[in-house]
Amino acid sequence: MTAQRKPALGEPYPDRPNSLLVHIPTWADMVDFGQGKAQMEYGYPRSVVHPDIRLLSSAVRALIPDFDCTQYSIMLLSGSRAAISCKQYILSSSHLRGRLNFANSIQMYSVEFMASLCRDHHPSGPVLYAVIYPSELSQNFSEFWQRAGPGASSRLAQQCLKYELGPRIRAWTPGPESAMQKSSEDLHPVYQQIRSRICGYFQRCTDNSQITRQVSPSDVFLYGSGMAAIYHVHQSLLNWRSGESISTGLLYEPTYRILQTYGPGLRPYKLGTDGDLDDLAAHLKAGPEDCPTVQAIWCECPSNPLLRTVDLRRLRRLADHHEIPLVVDDSIASFANVNLLDVADIVVSSLSKYFSGYADVMAGSIVLNPNSKHYGPMRRQVASTYENGLFVEDAIQLELNSRDFLARISRINNTTQYLVTKLLPLVSNPSSPLTRIYHQSLCHSRAYYDRQMCSKSEEFEPGYGGVFTMEFIDIESSSVFFDHLDVYKGLSFGADVCIASPYMQMTGQAGKRQGATNDTNETIIRFSVGLEEAADVLQIISTALDAADSVHMPKCQASL
Repeated sequence: MTAQRKPALGEPYPDRPNSLLVHIPTWADMVDFGQGKAQMEYGYPRSVVHPDIRLLSSAVRALIPDFDCTQYSIMLLSGSRAAISCKQYILSSSHLRGRLNFANSIQMYSVEFMASLCRDHHPSGPVLYAVIYPSELSQNFSEFWQRAGPGASSRLAQQCLKYELGPRIRAWTPGPESAMQKSSEDLHPVYQQIRSRICGYFQRCTDNSQITRQVSPSDVFLYGSGMAAIYHVHQSLLNWRSGESISTGLLYEPTYRILQTYGPGLRPYKLGTDGDLDDLAAHLKAGPEDCPTVQAIWCECPSNPLLRTVDLRRLRRLADHHEIPLVVDDSIASFANVNLLDVADIVVSSLSKYFSGYADVMAGSIVLNPNSKHYGPMRRQVASTYENGLFVEDAIQLELNSRDFLARISRINNTTQYLVTKLLPLVSNPSSPLTRIYHQSLCHSRAYYDRQMCSKSEEFEPGYGGVFTMEFIDIESSSVFFDHLDVYKGLSFGADVCIASPYMQMTGQAGKRQGATNDTNETIIRFSVGLEEAADVLQIISTALDAADSVHMPKCQASL
């Protein structure tokens, strides 16, 4: 349900430990957040480091000999490969590439938490990895935390803080890949439960006449966040077939930045329209001189935040003809509504959203398509550097949350369709400040989405998802609407409560478009539907629209 009182800036969802949902109440607050000016104690975990992680970092920092707080900073990561990736990411930055002084100044430590000094009789606790770096590189490290998303979770930090004896810290140098061990926590049965559950949803939707092999739990890889999954896929594909990435349709901003800045570069194809795919086909046909090796083609189904779907069948044909892997992110629709294994070689998902559904767990997954012609080399590349960064307590909460996955999605699908239908007539009313609604069910690309929808069953009827975007006539109307909208306002979607955000301001894109990759209007507000009563949500939106009318109507009258 919506907030009973107006939370303050940066206040997390009440009575929910480890909440991902943090309130950013006004348009001005969102602008400040996007520009990096908002000061918040809590925040979405990839954007604001949790207070318990900061507390643990301070405790670890105090135990490192000769640590100079005025010159150096610390980042805690959940695994050894994450620490290696962190250092590699920083040193691959264009302004640091090849500068050995910075390479030598970045140090790594293993941080082992022990239940007892007598380790022969008592099991040890978690092992984290600390990366010590010059403070002048803080912006680069923040980018890695936000974009790659493999950092320690708040639950992991809370458990580490309970160890009375404190950690044992040792300088750490990466050894051969073959000598690096996977976390023993990956053996916990909860991980297999989650993998099997995800497989079940893909198998439920799969048309057996179109496949020869069903996806199995071993084809599912779990991560500490959706962005960690995307980052690892990107790295794995680059190691296998280094080349530029191609995107079709809008991508989530951090995904776009990862593909753009890590590797040979990104070639975007705007909104992924039929004309854009014509241009892509011509580029791929040009030959190796004009079209060098392509790492992969990336897209979303549907895109965030304009909810458009690329012609995935045509994209599949292009990918097959030119031997290119196709990676598709289904986070907005969720794999309850769509099944992409007839078109994608790899499906990436943010499990933090609908699969978890209660905005209190960060997690992500990739599913490898066992019928892909690239399956063998892809699986070897992914498995060779895979590290389960999903902390066991987070996994346990995720398993618990996801038990009612289909029931939640069904309700959210229905409520969203109700709201879109009720609001749509306002778009054609010249006196309304609402000028457009973006939703899969309304888009010219609906047919492409419909092709990927799961089959209807007695248990569940798929739909068009729980996110829609409203566009307003001007920023003043949009900002007044947002400020009077009595729902949670933040950076996520797919929770049990409604969440609204002015997308361009939230992501810091307002006033500085991405050129060819972003044709979105700065007056849009993305709305994620929760489990509240549909009529109640409509009333909340209508009240905010009335406030927007109060600033729009005088302008309409003045123009007559």
